[in-house]
Amino acid sequence: MMANDPARPTLMTRVIAAYRGEVSTDELEAYRRAGGLVYTELEHAEELRLRLVQDGVNLWHGSQAASGQLLCTWNAFVLQTIGEQLLDADYTADPRTAGYVPPVTSRQVAACFGQVEGWVSRARQAAGNSRYLVETELQLPADLPEWAEADPCPLPHLHGMLAAARAIRRHAEVAFGVFEQTVPDAHDHQADLQRLRQLVAEAATAADYAEGLLKADPRPSLHEAIEQRLQRSLELYYHVGQLIAMPRHIAGYRSTPTRPAATYESLDVDARDFDAWCLTDPQRRDFWQADPKARQAVKEMWEYDPDPAATLRIQAQINAAFRDGAIAYAVDAAGEPLGSYYCCPFPAIYSVRRPVVIGGRRLRPMQQFTYEASAEEMERGGPFKREIIVADFRPTNDIDYCDPDGLHGD
Repeated sequence: MMANDPARPTLMTRVIAAYRGEVSTDELEAYRRAGGLVYTELEHAEELRLRLVQDGVNLWHGSQAASGQLLCTWNAFVLQTIGEQLLDADYTADPRTAGYVPPVTSRQVAACFGQVEGWVSRARQAAGNSRYLVETELQLPADLPEWAEADPCPLPHLHGMLAAARAIRRHAEVAFGVFEQTVPDAHDHQADLQRLRQLVAEAATAADYAEGLLKADPRPSLHEAIEQRLQRSLELYYHVGQLIAMPRHIAGYRSTPTRPAATYESLDVDARDFDAWCLTDPQRRDFWQADPKARQAVKEMWEYDPDPAATLRIQAQINAAFRDGAIAYAVDAAGEPLGSYYCCPFPAIYSVRRPVVIGGRRLRPMQQFTYEASAEEMERGGPFKREIIVADFRPTNDIDYCDPDGLHGD
């Protein structure tokens, strides 16, 4: 949906946006257009839901693939809706800067649009393969992306969140009404149905209260209170739609604001005897070891590292999370590995399956990350770099050997 697709920005638009510190939405609009396929998937999901009702299928005991299709489509729809409404609310608030938004809005929209493709892909996989189980890949119900922060949150951003909550609420309440009326053995699931009613009521109340506060043209001091209630409402509706699709998760559901994350902070490492290639992507290690420049870059990285134990400890956390299934190697839409990060020491790119803390950073399901260790900044007087990089990674032919003495690849 492109309710307020901005025209090509004029010079005055760019000047006003720059003065306000706003950023272009050109890339976000491209993702919005690509994500429009969500609405076709939503139609397919509603057709599936109707067929299940007509066939008397109980989702507590029905096809897990069908449940997976409904769940993944719901998640893609919610994320697309939040992103679209945030953009449109900002454009509407001041058409003079349509095509530009505050950084907090840009970050939040990017976080939402960045997950749409993955959920649509999983929905289609579930539709095409009755044995596909999304719950083997991700902890369910999944959480929304982490909320971008700003103090105070811009008023148009809050109106966008409210508009998203309204749109999502309509779909959630209809889905729940259909679900509740078509459970053939409702007496066996009374506790779960009551729990769902409670969550729907809590989500609606949070949205209604935020709307009431917004009607009064609130002062900036109230923005945080409104923001918290809208975040809570959207998080609950996101979970409710997933629980309707997979009701077997209701009994164990805990609506905590943030899902507990696995941590591996206390791991011991031995920095006296270790494999110099232990940070490099195991899937591509042979390739990099055959590259003379890569061998030299890895050697020099360790020579410059003032605290190898600290570097190894973060990698040990990654290895432990991988063994536990909290993370996995990231793949593209076709299921092919994304490959190594292009910077020395050429680490693997991972996808998060369950909440986890690595290197002191909380990672959420659906995020992609890698671990970069580099002495490159030391040439300019900076520190040795140990960083968990979270991004939407794409294949590239570029290579950066990150040599502090200036040795770089093409």
